[in-house]
Amino acid sequence: MPLEVQSALIGAFVTVAIMTALLLRRRRRRTDVIFSILCVALVVWFLATFLRGIYGSDPWHRVQLALAALVPAAMIRLFSELMPWGNVRGRRLMNAAYPASVIVAVAALSPLGNLPVVQVITGVYIGTIILIASRVMMDSGDVAKGTIEYARRRYLAIGASVVTLLAIVGDLEQLRGVVTSMGHLAVMLYVFFLAQVILRDRLLDLNEFIGRMMILGVLAILFAAISALLISLGTNASARLFNAVVGVIILLTLYEPLKERLEGKAIELFARERFRFSQTLEDLRRRMQHGVLDPAKMSSIVVNSLYDSRRATHVAIYLLEPMGNGFSLHAHRGPEPEPRVNANEHPALWQSIQQNRAPMLTEQLTRDDTADGDAQPNRDLIDSLRSVSADVLLPFASGEAVLGFLAMRDDRSAEPYSTAEIANLMKIAETAATVIWNSKLAERLRERERLAAIGAMAAGLAHEIRNPLGAIKGAAEYLDPKSLDNDEESEFLQVIIDETNRLNSVVSQFLDYARPFRAKLRATDVNAVLKKTAKLLEAQNADWGGRIVFQLDDALPTISADSEQLKQVILNLALNGLDASKATGAPIHLTTRNVPDRACIELRVRDEGIGIPKEDLDQIFIPFFTTKQQGTGLGLAVCQRIIMNHGGTITFESQIGVGTECIIQLPIEQKDAITSTGSFTRPMKRGATIPPTNTPIGPIPTTPSKEPV
Repeated sequence: MPLEVQSALIGAFVTVAIMTALLLRRRRRRTDVIFSILCVALVVWFLATFLRGIYGSDPWHRVQLALAALVPAAMIRLFSELMPWGNVRGRRLMNAAYPASVIVAVAALSPLGNLPVVQVITGVYIGTIILIASRVMMDSGDVAKGTIEYARRRYLAIGASVVTLLAIVGDLEQLRGVVTSMGHLAVMLYVFFLAQVILRDRLLDLNEFIGRMMILGVLAILFAAISALLISLGTNASARLFNAVVGVIILLTLYEPLKERLEGKAIELFARERFRFSQTLEDLRRRMQHGVLDPAKMSSIVVNSLYDSRRATHVAIYLLEPMGNGFSLHAHRGPEPEPRVNANEHPALWQSIQQNRAPMLTEQLTRDDTADGDAQPNRDLIDSLRSVSADVLLPFASGEAVLGFLAMRDDRSAEPYSTAEIANLMKIAETAATVIWNSKLAERLRERERLAAIGAMAAGLAHEIRNPLGAIKGAAEYLDPKSLDNDEESEFLQVIIDETNRLNSVVSQFLDYARPFRAKLRATDVNAVLKKTAKLLEAQNADWGGRIVFQLDDALPTISADSEQLKQVILNLALNGLDASKATGAPIHLTTRNVPDRACIELRVRDEGIGIPKEDLDQIFIPFFTTKQQGTGLGLAVCQRIIMNHGGTITFESQIGVGTECIIQLPIEQKDAITSTGSFTRPMKRGATIPPTNTPIGPIPTTPSKEPV
């Protein structure tokens, strides 16, 4: 059998295999259907070439020419699907190629196809259309010259032209043989190249394609050698058949590990920078999996590692805010992006993150936007991605929740990240989501352990301290300090009574902190609670009434809250502010405002006192930590617990010598109060990993801000 006949038959089998492999790997799309039509045309063309070599020229040569005439129309349609042409020439060519290809195919299939002039016209038509389509694709205007995208289009266009010319030249009678077989091989390689482009939804670099071809070549040679060796060992037909089955089993067993190893070597050989980046991502994932349980530390490690890899000019991590109304910037390298993403300022991006929870690429969105001129949501989404400096955005998804996202950009390239690199970045995002979720669970476990210990101590304190305190106070009051003639003895008795009251107050606050949270949630006007609290303070000390300044939002919506517990919080904060500024007699400012973009209200308590040192800001919510000589260290811990269990946040900003401001944010809608329990929970082992779940874990205490007012 002549070489060109064998190559035609092999070409038909290879084309069918490539088409089938693509269709089996994913759900059908329009691009896949068009590619399949092209493959079917090429398979029939290969078979016609084979039958022509076996049975003679007529009628198989005419069938071969007719199928070849249909290939340009299918190629142009596929090109337009892969890269929507933005110029008029491309659309005109596409509209003209369909009827022209049909006319030429009909003429070639008819008896006229035996005429040399018709055969020449068919060959010239095929070559001319492919060359024009290649030129139009490169001059489309939607990509700039010198970019990676333009270079990849050039590879695709030049490849199409070269393959077409080889196939046409190989069909000449004078050159049949090796040249024809080379044309068939070129067609097979180009079909494989197109399949890889479609499978990855992007154009390939030439070195990337060469690397993949080398992998296939090495695997083919190795498997051919194994098969030949096993078959040659058979002494009869049955033995050879058995050895062939064994060879197939060996090949199937070795295929995946060999392919992965060869792909790694090819990447290292042809794309050293990408190989180093993949190693960086793997090392980063291992670091995140071992002992990193703090989202802030995790964000810093990820951002610094990715930026220092020199594969990104912009890197940023956004994490979900405690109330879940937006994503705040936690760490970044490169130019500073938008500080916050929410539903009001970036609705398209917010909706896409919440609904899709999948990676977003500006390149793909731009390509879809070009294909559909009315794709306004895509344009808004692209603008939002640019505002957070993202060529690729990877959400930190855990179950049905999105806990944050990673934004990366390399402004030196239009398409900086390959499919394999994006897959590795997705693993980083999955690990980050696990770290964030684990940190929330760990913090909740620590809080429960602390409450369990305090609850056990409180039960004993209530019995062991309060009973003796009652007896001491009763005895002191029975002696009546006012009735004593000796002033010194009277003063001592009053000290006993005062200190007994103070100790009883400490025990009461201790019990309040340890007691499981219970609240009666009702529609509450925070402004009214503030005014009632001010009157209570004024009743205790008339001078305090003149030191309380209100700046209230009259349009403040009501919230679902326990007014008595809010009054306790405001009273505690106001007393702290009045005490901090008692030396100067400066006022304290109580401010409220509506924050519609976060679906919450904001309450601020600001004093002009001595301020809190920065090193103490991280500890002010820790039970029994206090900077006052007469303080218990439980007031702010109780305040934080009340606010957190209302679904809100409480933070402090302070500057020495200027004053301190407490910022409370409370959600407008609160369905149910969250109940804290004092049940004992075993501590988590260091480095333990808790898989994400869909079970809500309640509010998580936050660390107050260290920034000055």
